[in-house]
Amino acid sequence: MTRAHISVAFAVAILLAAVHAPAQWSGHDGWIEETNGKTLKDDPGHSYLDPASVHRGDDGLVYFNESSGVTKPEEIGRTGFMKDAYDCAKNVKYMCVGLGDWRNDQKSAIDTANDPALAVYRRYLCGDATPPTDADPTARPRDISPLP
Repeated sequence: MTRAHISVAFAVAILLAAVHAPAQWSGHDGWIEETNGKTLKDDPGHSYLDPASVHRGDDGLVYFNESSGVTKPEEIGRTGFMKDAYDCAKNVKYMCVGLGDWRNDQKSAIDTANDPALAVYRRYLCGDATPPTDADPTARPRDISPLP
């Protein structure tokens, strides 16, 4: 083989590797990436929600499992594992539910109205694409399916 053939083969290998890399982050075992979600401050990794875990509680909140701080696809579901809740009427995400007084702890609650992951939460947790513009904080959200 000539030097030109080796260079071409090497370039093709690099291109194929680059094309394959984003596909690894598209989800793992059905987990959905929370597009640049702000779950943890200064977290360099990706965050994922498990649509198989989505269920509505008696209190009207939608509960789900999340994996945050994921830096490699094989860490999804293992790294930063949390049980969270989402209030579809208020666009508020509660992290680490069940620990302490999470409903009244400001550190546990995130207003997701301007969060890049809002569309993911609305689709997979609330069953719609966009939040209502005139959301009534006392209104009970409609029944949902965990999958779109």
